[in-house]
Amino acid sequence: MADGKFVLKQRLKMFMQKAVLPAAYRLGCIRKVNENLIVFADAHHDIRPVSMDRLAEELISKKEYKIIERYHDYASMGFVGQFFDSVKFMWLYAKTGCVIICDNYMPVAACKKRKKTKVIQLWHGPGAYKKFGYDSADDIPDYYKGNVFKNYDLVTVSGEKCIAPFSSAMRQPDGIVKAVGISRMDGYREEKNIKKCHAIFEKKYPEAAGKKTILWAPSFRGNAGEPRLLGLEAIDKLKEKLGDKWCVICSIHPHLYAKYDREDLRGRIPTEQIIPCVDIFITDYSSVLYDACIYEKKMLMFAPDLDEFVKARGTYMTMDEFPGEIVTDENKLSEAVIRTYDEYDYDKQKEFVRGYLAACDGHATERIVEFIRKNV
Repeated sequence: MADGKFVLKQRLKMFMQKAVLPAAYRLGCIRKVNENLIVFADAHHDIRPVSMDRLAEELISKKEYKIIERYHDYASMGFVGQFFDSVKFMWLYAKTGCVIICDNYMPVAACKKRKKTKVIQLWHGPGAYKKFGYDSADDIPDYYKGNVFKNYDLVTVSGEKCIAPFSSAMRQPDGIVKAVGISRMDGYREEKNIKKCHAIFEKKYPEAAGKKTILWAPSFRGNAGEPRLLGLEAIDKLKEKLGDKWCVICSIHPHLYAKYDREDLRGRIPTEQIIPCVDIFITDYSSVLYDACIYEKKMLMFAPDLDEFVKARGTYMTMDEFPGEIVTDENKLSEAVIRTYDEYDYDKQKEFVRGYLAACDGHATERIVEFIRKNV
């Protein structure tokens, strides 16, 4: 059951989306659309999100378009700050040739947009794992009115098996969700990227030198307003059982930082920079598992609440598709880790990649730029 504060927040968002922001947009429509104007926008970061880096840098380097970047962490701004920033965006949105986002961004969906304006949703996570969006009540409550994924012209996903899940979760018609790849993952396999990650990792995690390394990167339960973490005690015990020859690194979701104020739970560098440097990746329901697959990392799932989660939240992929071993009993976790290190089925992982990550071939950004050239 959602608490009163969360419900009030959702209802205020609905009021903004249905009344205030459409009015600001209509006022902005007194001007013509500038087809050479591209706006990058995000409401979850104060700086450019990693998911936008490669595409933004590519478009800026081409010098074919005017680029405006608008990044504000709405969670830290309060309702008044969100209100004024959203109104400013709507004024800009009305004359923009293309808007690029990588997460939920409520202002984009506030009203029917002009046909000349295109919206590209990069989305921040590859693959299609746990149900989200309109397929999950945890994400969008039944009482929330209005389509938060409205106005998209392109949603980029990592593989053919992701098209149907994303279309369902975002209520998109055929042809909007396309397996063009994930822009931010284009450079993953490049040798310079891997060397850079290792150099940063060695500096930030000197205690891992000469040891077998594990990264635990769990998802959170509930929603962004009421996040929960499961499995922490078991991971603390795992560190003790494995001993000094192993180094266990934790990188929990940023939504959990305020609730779990332990420095050792926050990655010292971004999770995607830690992954190429470890031997084993442990997760539960996080889409980061797809990043680990690109790097061909051995992995296992530790999910004590697996049956409960699948029943309550639901998943798009079946559990037997998961590339590694699945552990639900914390007493068997250390044995599974050693087994994963010594014996890992890479053939199963390759089959998994073919279905969910085949479009991540290093050329996603090129395809997105081509889409912009043809459609904006």
